[in-house]
Amino acid sequence: MKTKLLALFCCLAAAFAAQAQDSPPVNSSGKTFKSTKGDITTEVAVNLEHYIFLNGSQLKLRKFYEEGKALRLGVRADYDYNKLGVDAYQTSIGINITPGIEKHFAGTNRLSPYIGAELPLGYWSSKEETEDYMTKGGWGSTAYAANRSNFNVGLNGLAGVDYYFASRFYAGFEVGVGLQYRKNKDVVTTYKNDSNHMIEHKGYHSISFSPFSTRGIRLGFAF
Repeated sequence: MKTKLLALFCCLAAAFAAQAQDSPPVNSSGKTFKSTKGDITTEVAVNLEHYIFLNGSQLKLRKFYEEGKALRLGVRADYDYNKLGVDAYQTSIGINITPGIEKHFAGTNRLSPYIGAELPLGYWSSKEETEDYMTKGGWGSTAYAANRSNFNVGLNGLAGVDYYFASRFYAGFEVGVGLQYRKNKDVVTTYKNDSNHMIEHKGYHSISFSPFSTRGIRLGFAF
């Protein structure tokens, strides 16, 4: 946690130390390195440790509606299916949508530090079925069922930096701190051998506050 907070402080310091620019920097050929007004960027996160794209992260789009100002939208969808036996399986499906806004600073010819805020919204639904029972709301028939169905909403403050290693192509890193509200749904288990036997574990609310960072390196391009 200390490492993430230090990285956040460094990104914020770089962003506030930079001065807003009046015109986009260009290379020796007259081409713009950075994203400018009207540009749309798209990016994914690359986990260098496991060589997996989109590993626990979002596909993100940005629209620069003014010089140095951008709207952003992150989208993530997950689906899991585990076959446990002839008549046994587990399924989960989830979707996360994260709208937000960014303020970019001058930085250098290739470096674009920024700060921003976002509002993550998420929904997750799980189910498990075996020969003996069917559970809705999670994997397992207890109050501590895994992959528990939930709805969540949050508010994040963030800071990051984009480095344009070629005209219109960039790599970046992002850190932030966030507040999240989560409503875990009920877990209801119905036993097939006894239609009257049903166990219900009530859902509960939770609130968390924690720092976060990009999982790996963000790679993107402007068009």
